Amino acid sequence: MGFQSQSGQVGFKTQAAAGTFLNPGAASPNDGVFMQLRGGALGADRELIIPDAEIGGGRDITASVLGPVAYSGEYEFYGRMESIATIINAAFGTTSSTGTGTTYGTDLVGVHVITPVDSSNLPWLSIEESIADGLESFQYTDARVNSFSLECEPDGYLMGTVGLIALTQVAGITKTSAPEWDTTPLLVGTSMTVTIGGLTSYIVRDFSMDFTNNIEDDVFSLGRLTLQDLTAKRRELTTSFTIRPTNIDLWRESVYGSSSATGPLSGAAAQKDVNINITSFENIGTGVTTKFELDIDIPFANIQPFALEPNGDDVIEYSIEMQAIRPTTGTPICTITVTNGFDEIK
Repeated sequence: MGFQSQSGQVGFKTQAAAGTFLNPGAASPNDGVFMQLRGGALGADRELIIPDAEIGGGRDITASVLGPVAYSGEYEFYGRMESIATIINAAFGTTSSTGTGTTYGTDLVGVHVITPVDSSNLPWLSIEESIADGLESFQYTDARVNSFSLECEPDGYLMGTVGLIALTQVAGITKTSAPEWDTTPLLVGTSMTVTIGGLTSYIVRDFSMDFTNNIEDDVFSLGRLTLQDLTAKRRELTTSFTIRPTNIDLWRESVYGSSSATGPLSGAAAQKDVNINITSFENIGTGVTTKFELDIDIPFANIQPFALEPNGDDVIEYSIEMQAIRPTTGTPICTITVTNGFDEIK
């Protein structure tokens, strides 16, 4: 008969402490959020340990042993503002939430200001994952977000990918029978604004953002079958845009160091602030006019030097990559604000 992918489900819940699974489908206060996916799954990455050939032995492999195992994978999704808040909080590390109103779907509005933590102590996630309907269901404890990316085009939806690594997997669980799906509206490129260096006048053809915590998923220790820990290393954040220019400023700044320079300058690269904002057409609740919103603010970013590449009768466009930097310790490398109908991060 086969198993159809669309009948699966994935739910997330931020853990209160390491080692303690919180069921995303359990009743309050543990209830998490279930994300509708475009594709992807976590999986067990395990290989056989096979001995080398020995002098005096035969030409065939005589035995093999199962090696240590790591659990990792990616989920691809459309950006909905209830579930994405949980993912971004887990990727960055800390959130300050302010809620107004009392009733979900009516007047409750939550504003969640998410910033990266300086330590490697990121939040842990509990994950319930069901592959199809009846094939297999998993429980993951102590998962961390290793990577997170967003992209959007003018004629498309906001889409995301999250890469996760987990310490523990349990198979054969009973999945949540009636999950609380995030069915909030999809966000589209026609309601997105991009500000670079305080200017919104750039003709921006597309947008992408890539964030990674650079967590290792292959460091094992003697006497253990699974990973010992998931330690975040150097943090990296880049944004990319395809731009149809109306002047030469960005190219000169990226290559020369200043928009007024006519040759390369020495010293630090030019710094620019970047802001990406996207809102829904729909209200959060029936009793408010507030929209679902995602706001990404990067105070300092350098443009990766790029070349001008004319081609035939094509209108000049170029793709730029901007590397977020943190020249002062008091200013977060990025602040992401999510406005949705929850008063706290799930």
